Amino acid sequence: MTHRLRTVLAIVVAVLVVPGTAVAASQQDAHAGHRASAAHDFRFPGADTIPLQDGSGRYITYGASAQGRKVPFSISGHGGDVGTSRKIAGDALPNGGGSWTKPGSGIWAPGAFYHVKKGVGRYYLFYTGLTKAGRRCIGVASSTSATAGFATSAKPLLCPTKGTRWALDADVTSGPDGAIWLVWRDGQRAIGAESAISAVLLKLTKLGVVHMVTKPKVIMRSNNLTWAHYKDGSGVTVIENPSAIYLRGSWYLFFSGNSWPTNYYATGVAYCGAALNDGLCRSMPGPKRAYFSYSGPKVHLPASMRYRGLPGNYRGPGAMAVYLNNVGKPWVTWNYLHSGGRRSTTAHLRVRGTGGAATFRVVR
Repeated sequence: MTHRLRTVLAIVVAVLVVPGTAVAASQQDAHAGHRASAAHDFRFPGADTIPLQDGSGRYITYGASAQGRKVPFSISGHGGDVGTSRKIAGDALPNGGGSWTKPGSGIWAPGAFYHVKKGVGRYYLFYTGLTKAGRRCIGVASSTSATAGFATSAKPLLCPTKGTRWALDADVTSGPDGAIWLVWRDGQRAIGAESAISAVLLKLTKLGVVHMVTKPKVIMRSNNLTWAHYKDGSGVTVIENPSAIYLRGSWYLFFSGNSWPTNYYATGVAYCGAALNDGLCRSMPGPKRAYFSYSGPKVHLPASMRYRGLPGNYRGPGAMAVYLNNVGKPWVTWNYLHSGGRRSTTAHLRVRGTGGAATFRVVR
């Protein structure tokens, strides 16, 4: 979750949403996005943003390994404006993911979280690392500083034992009564040629130790998502990069699908009800269409598999992290394909309605 200092012209887009006009809405979103600029966006993928807790009113965004850093981070924004910054301010994990990771390997998709326990505030990074045996697993690092001093766990928090499956893309959020939830791509519980996303309740201690207090529960499977396996010959229907948020009495799950290096990679949204781990979430607006996607002119998902566009209409939009800014309003940070490599950007998340009838739009 981040904030960007922009000098580009602000764009205000008003779109009338009428049932049955999803394709038209997508075209309008894409057209408006072409006027946005990527000049100030983050120079790293796999990004997650949280407000800094130092009284500055700013935001910090952590990313996957890029630009010679293991976990690059940028500082941006102020108050209710998250924004972006092209300047990489430092490396949160300069020594890598800890003793359990393969020397020289990179870090994927760190999920950031801040929590106060018994008067001690800590920043947490839930990251994906490569074990010495070649398996992707999820580890944890914590620090009382947002930018340095992160201590990595001696072993992974989640590491599958099933075949060659992985655990990756952890994201942590809080829900009703301060409950802390972790969601991730869960290879241990995936069946056949599908991907699964699971949730588990966490307990964080004053010293930064993380405990799982419930058994992992699958909340999303990829087997019926038409758009997620469109022209993807990898053999596994991919859904990943989950991010959950509790809004207006309901849980919603944002996730990526399809193959990340392609224009078909897109973002799905699912309605999970009043309890995050109470069965499978329901894809919105249905299993045949990605919620946010690229719409051309280069190769793209067909219109029947697209619902809405995003500012900029950038190719391959995914890894969308959803969170609240400093004034309690929902924002998103997401990745996209760029000629100079993957980048990340942020914008407002506009929510209309409640429950399974809620609708979402991303605007600048």
